[in-house]
Amino acid sequence: MFEAPADESLTATVTASDPAGIDYIDPLLYKGPASAPTAYLAAGSAPECTAVSDATTRCTWEFFMSQDLLRTTGAGTWYLHVNATALDGDYHRKAAASLRVLRAAKVTANAAPEPVAKGNPITITGVLSRVNWNDSRYYRYAGQPVRLQFRTPTGHYATVKTVTAGSTGYLRTTVTAARDGYWRYSFAGNTTTGPANAPGDYVDVR
Repeated sequence: MFEAPADESLTATVTASDPAGIDYIDPLLYKGPASAPTAYLAAGSAPECTAVSDATTRCTWEFFMSQDLLRTTGAGTWYLHVNATALDGDYHRKAAASLRVLRAAKVTANAAPEPVAKGNPITITGVLSRVNWNDSRYYRYAGQPVRLQFRTPTGHYATVKTVTAGSTGYLRTTVTAARDGYWRYSFAGNTTTGPANAPGDYVDVR
C-alpha cells in the first residue's frame, strides 16, 4: 500500500521458469477487470534480470505513479499482470500480485477548554479531509467513522468512542474531564483512502 499526493515509485520482482529457459518477461499494473482495465501503467524502467538457472529468470522493474498520471478514480486495488515468454515460444500469463493505491488523508483535533476543572466537559473538534488527485488539493471528507482516542502523559492511545464526520468533514464530540492527557482523532482508512492520526492535544485537568 502507498498513499499520494507525493509522486511514488514501487518495484516489482518476478521469477519465471520454463524447461526451455525464459526469453523475456513483461509486467503491467492495472485497475479494474483484467478484460477491460479502467487504468493501467507500464514499467517505467528497463528490467534488471538475473538468470537463476538455465530454466529460471528473475527480473525487477520500477513503476512510477506520479500526480500527472493518477486521477481520483484510480484509488483502490491494482493488480500486477505478468507475461513470460520462453525461448521456445511458450508463454505464461498470470495475475501475480495486488496492491492498494490510496488517497492520502489528514485529520486535526483541538480539545478545549485548556485547562479544565475535573468533572467539566471537554469538547474535541476537528476536520477530516483527503486529497483529490485531479487537482492535488485536500477536501473535507464527510460521513466517515473516526475514533476519538486518549492517552495519559506516559500511556498509550486507546479509543474512547467513534465519531462520524459531518457533511462538511467536521468532527465534534464532548467528554467529561477526568485526568490529564492527550486527545486525538484517528481515521483508520478504507478501500480508497489511507489512515491518518491527528497530533495529540494536551489538556490539563485540575
